[in-house]
Amino acid sequence: MRTDLWADAHCDSAGTPTVHYRAGLVVYTEALINGQFVGRAWNGAGFLNAGSGEQVDLKRHPTPQAFWLEIDGQLLASHWDWQGFEQTETGTGRHAVVSLRHRLRPVTVKVHTQLDGTPILARWLEVTNTGDRAAAMGALASWSGVLQTVRNWAAHLPDPSAPLFSVGYFTGDRWSDEGDFHWHTLPNANYRIAGRYRRDRFRHPMFVLRNHATGEHFIGQLAWSGGYEFEFDLDQDPGVGDGSARLFFRAGPDAPAPQRVIAPGETIATPALHLGLLHGDLDDCVNTMHTHLRRSVFRPQARGRGGWVESGIGPELEITPEAVRGQIDRAAALGAEVFFIDASWYTPPFGNWYTTVGDWQVDRQRFPAGLTAFREQARAHGMLFGLWMDAERIGPASHVAQAHPDWLATAYDGTQRLGDMLDLTNPAAAAWMEGQIERVIREHQLDMFRLDMNVGTLGPAAATIRDGYWENSYWRYYEALYAIYDRLRARLPDVIFEHCASGGGRTDIGMVPRFAHTWVTDWPIAPRAFRITNGMTMALPPEYVDRLWGGQNCHTTAELDFQTRLLLFARPTVAFFSPPHAALNPGLLGRLAHLVRLYKTFVRPFAQDSRIYHHTPTFVGREPQGWGVLELAAADHSCAMAGVFQLESPATSDYVLRLRGLDVSRRYRVTLDNTQRTFEFDGHTLSQVGLTVRLEGALTSELILCTAL
Repeated sequence: MRTDLWADAHCDSAGTPTVHYRAGLVVYTEALINGQFVGRAWNGAGFLNAGSGEQVDLKRHPTPQAFWLEIDGQLLASHWDWQGFEQTETGTGRHAVVSLRHRLRPVTVKVHTQLDGTPILARWLEVTNTGDRAAAMGALASWSGVLQTVRNWAAHLPDPSAPLFSVGYFTGDRWSDEGDFHWHTLPNANYRIAGRYRRDRFRHPMFVLRNHATGEHFIGQLAWSGGYEFEFDLDQDPGVGDGSARLFFRAGPDAPAPQRVIAPGETIATPALHLGLLHGDLDDCVNTMHTHLRRSVFRPQARGRGGWVESGIGPELEITPEAVRGQIDRAAALGAEVFFIDASWYTPPFGNWYTTVGDWQVDRQRFPAGLTAFREQARAHGMLFGLWMDAERIGPASHVAQAHPDWLATAYDGTQRLGDMLDLTNPAAAAWMEGQIERVIREHQLDMFRLDMNVGTLGPAAATIRDGYWENSYWRYYEALYAIYDRLRARLPDVIFEHCASGGGRTDIGMVPRFAHTWVTDWPIAPRAFRITNGMTMALPPEYVDRLWGGQNCHTTAELDFQTRLLLFARPTVAFFSPPHAALNPGLLGRLAHLVRLYKTFVRPFAQDSRIYHHTPTFVGREPQGWGVLELAAADHSCAMAGVFQLESPATSDYVLRLRGLDVSRRYRVTLDNTQRTFEFDGHTLSQVGLTVRLEGALTSELILCTAL
């Protein structure tokens, strides 16, 4: 067994039932005390939190409970009875379950904790209604409690006014602002971060909490595609009490109550929070989370591999048979491995692709011979063939919307104004959508299916009357959606399922693991394109992050290499790059082919367990200025790649790059991609002294490749 991936859960049920969860060097302790199931302590150095002086003083915390659950208007924070503890071995570690029963409400809860040996623990609840009438679930947090108590905190800081905690998260929540990571000082007050319900849907549900006094970091991601909320409540006052600071948190789905109506005898599972404690820096947190996601969250890829190089044709231009045929040939010449047709294949020429979604039949005016010849042409070039669907909408001009207006989701005000979104809480609508996806895949013999979701901002989303309650739709909607893709993937194991939600609208780890990768944005324009790649590779491992070149105006700013090199730190898609009737520009084709070769031969072989380093993690302003630097390195330190990007308003021409992913005891061959000059250096010099990169002018770049000798 790898000692760095060791996991165990230990329960002492004598007296006060107490559970110690241990994974790697993280220890987390919970106990049932006087009817309250509470978190007692966290430790990041591997020590069991056994001493009373190390544990949370429950008398000083009004809300110490380890989960937050409101049923029928009551907060069930106490009056729980212990029902048992069990754990099982899994392929990657341990799965522990604590069972509780409430004394007043007819409710049982199973507290699930998954440990995979990394410092990241996954926590979710199973809530069962044991009564004889429906139960309305209001506010819920999959995990809550006291993260830390910092004794004599002021003594650890330069002055009492210095911040004790900062929280990092993606500040931007709107389209084209994905990945906008910033640190924010936690005030001596309540602080909330929300997305998809109280804010727009382009904020990935992740946070990093930094303790400036003692150095720990907590990192968390919520596996949920609906509305969510992270809450932190810091109680610190240097002039009162024992000089301690106490930090409470809770994390979970967020929507108008009730979020879910639970039928008698029914059991529901909450979204999982993936939370860990580390000593280190931001990239230590990021790479540890990526290791956990790869190990325990993401599923095996279709066809035994990921990282396909894609090309396609979309509605930015009028799609004709001639255009598709020409683009297939150009994609093959470039070295693409998958070709897909995006929106409008189902709508007449010069029609509105947006309003006719739902009628998933090939339009014979646009494509008189159908799609078969395109699929065969792509396969003759050795490429796979894919097709796009905005499967969760039925447009107002579609036949299905006219036939089934009741399948449209209805907002709280009774209007169907939610971007033509299907009501997947309606079993008939959900079954129709699942059937349409499978039919299209089988009918057209697709190798790849590309899902989109263009519903815009939903706010509180839809609601339906259920057992006398206006039940919010988020919970039941995503229960249905997740189940649909679980079934489709099981029935169609060789199909590559790809995800895109207006580019970046649904990148969470509830949705993405059901797909091969996700498009993290529809904004490929420099310099903001760098900030988006920079931030979204904090949230997701790089091989699950799709970035586009070609189309969507990426060509309007920056040199060609600046634009294309960003794709190497993710998974590249190269769309159309030449008009159907025009000759290929050999210079352009040469640089694009060079990009594809680099990805296939240098990056992809180590991408699946790579480590990524964000040398410039944050920026000021919507369009980033100064230097932007990313590094991708093999886990075994055998090779690394660094991209140095001069962004807007450059203040200097020189940047000293100190690589972080190399072995200081090895020697490396270094290639500067701009000049193709190669030299040798030892890892210690590259890591400690560094290389000086000189770039003149804004929106230029250099790519440095290092290979161990």
